[in-house]
Formats: sequence, C-alpha cells, structure tokens
Amino acid sequence: MYGHTNPTVRTTEDGEQVGPRMHNAVEAAARKPWQSKKELAEAVGPNGSTDYGYRVVDRCIGKGLICWPDAEHEAANPHGLGAVYATDKGERYLNSHED
Repeated sequence: MYGHTNPTVRTTEDGEQVGPRMHNAVEAAARKPWQSKKELAEAVGPNGSTDYGYRVVDRCIGKGLICWPDAEHEAANPHGLGAVYATDKGERYLNSHED
C-alpha cells in the first residue's frame, strides 16, 4: 500500500525513525537510570532477550536518545561499563510524542 505510514513509528527532531521498541527503551531510560546497558536490554528485549534488546538500546544510543554507558553516574554498576539513561534529546523526543 503506497503512502501508508506506520502509526507506531515516530520521528526525532532530526527526522530519525523510532520504532515501538526503541520508544519503549527511551521511555524506560527516562523513568530511571539503569545500572547497565545489559539491564535495560533485558527489560526491552522480547522475553528478556539480551541479543535483541542490545540492538534496540544500541540504536537508541546511536541516535543520541540514550547516553553511552556512564561509569561516573551514581546508579552505575561497578562491575559494568556504566549507567544508561535518556539524554536531553531523548527527553525532548518523549515530550514531543506524549500519547
């Protein structure tokens, strides 16, 4: 079907596409800092799938919606690379897509 758009795909201020799982990951990262990328990946991957969850989180990081793991953050797991949370761009994205 030509001209049909998927209503669950949203866009960032830069026109980048954000699918439903990415949207959920940004929402989760905005609610609280996660101790590690793995922890967030498990939460957003289907049935706790870290493989798929890592891809979702990595796409969010690549678009600047979630920060790179921050070892200096107070919520960081000392045994991991650091905490992950929504960036300012991620927060602006969510504010522009309040459902």
